[in-house]
Amino acid sequence: MSFYKMLDNVHVIIRKKNQINFWEQEIYSQNDFNEACIDVRLLLKEGLCQIVESVRRKE
Repeated sequence: MSFYKMLDNVHVIIRKKNQINFWEQEIYSQNDFNEACIDVRLLLKEGLCQIVESVRRKE
């Protein structure tokens, strides 16, 4: 699983919930972005977050 530090605030409005907020300087998991239907690769490309840890699952 990967974890990302937000470099800016991002507010997402989705149908399941009214709004999901990603706050600057907070750390979120890949699952948090999946729940908000956000492609974290786009956030990385736009400089809105940075990867802080990537842990590989053992099988």
